[in-house]
Amino acid sequence: MFEWVHYQFPARLYFERDATHKIGSFVKDIGSRILILSIQDETVNADELAVIKTSLEKHTTGAILYDDIMARPAAEELDTAAYFAKQCRADAVLAFGSRETFQAARSVALLARNEVFASDINDSALPLKNPPLPVITVPVMPSMGEECSPLFSVHDTARHTTFFGHQDSRLFPSMIFVDPNVGAVLSANELARAGTAILTASVESILSRRSNEVTNSMALRAIELITRNLVTIVNDPNNHAARASVSMASILCGMAHANSLFGLSFSIATATNSLTGLDFYTAMSILLPHIMEYNLTTSAGKYVQIAKALDEDIKDITVIEAAIKAVEGVRKVFLELKVPQRLSEFEIQKADLPEIAERAFVIPFTKNTPRELDRNEIETILIAAY
Repeated sequence: MFEWVHYQFPARLYFERDATHKIGSFVKDIGSRILILSIQDETVNADELAVIKTSLEKHTTGAILYDDIMARPAAEELDTAAYFAKQCRADAVLAFGSRETFQAARSVALLARNEVFASDINDSALPLKNPPLPVITVPVMPSMGEECSPLFSVHDTARHTTFFGHQDSRLFPSMIFVDPNVGAVLSANELARAGTAILTASVESILSRRSNEVTNSMALRAIELITRNLVTIVNDPNNHAARASVSMASILCGMAHANSLFGLSFSIATATNSLTGLDFYTAMSILLPHIMEYNLTTSAGKYVQIAKALDEDIKDITVIEAAIKAVEGVRKVFLELKVPQRLSEFEIQKADLPEIAERAFVIPFTKNTPRELDRNEIETILIAAY
């Protein structure tokens, strides 16, 4: 008998080849004037975007493309996009891109319905009074499951800090359209980064204090799919079955962490990216083995499950030995993919680590780790990863 299971996922998921070609026939059920939000840094397949816009125009009264944002938006850019949504009378937001686009779309959907500026959300009573516009997500690549999440963020460029809102279930996407072939243009390095991020987020979901049997089952299946298919798709980008499996791993990962939330890897990677500019996915994968070692003794039973999902041989060994195998299994995957293993491989100074630890500590997801820690322990993890 399980002690408790709280789980919700209200989105409609459409996972198939050419899913976006008929997107308008589904989206018309929730909106008639669709704001298409596309951040330029994440628009890797312009042809697919044109297909989506054409389908929406066929089935709705209007599809308005907003692509004025170059990269991760600051608060002022979110305000501008929300004002644009109001002016064009959009009644739904379609996000075409990856994690930054999805978080921005949820912020815009919320701001467009409430009289508040993005920079003031941190000081506002959440959830905001009025429900957001419906959000539709279309990932251009496996996006660590953020296409499934209700998470939104507001970035303060002056302070290099990010506010995360994660407690408004109204921000779950209404619809998710996944066509694995949309990401066929990705390079081997991009696929490796995306896949290792899915693995990292799945492990974090399992280690979460809010995890349960439902979220763990999804996260473990995501790990299995990554273990069996990521190296294949990196070495053979034309392998359609492997590409579909990695895309499904992203969805399952997102359906898990949408309820269990992120943890320490996400928090430290966010702070590292904000201060140094290191790619977020890369930072997460570098940090994961060291964070797993930190939490090993408090979550050994979960590590045994992770080791099995990683296809590690854990017969006739102790629980702790099997838990260690989980950490070793993650390292094996990363080594086979030849992804970076150390922060020192990048232009990061050791003197930056205390500031990164300070910034990571104030991100709320640090409290979602199974073992309590303070700033000094975060810095110790960073030193180990350096």
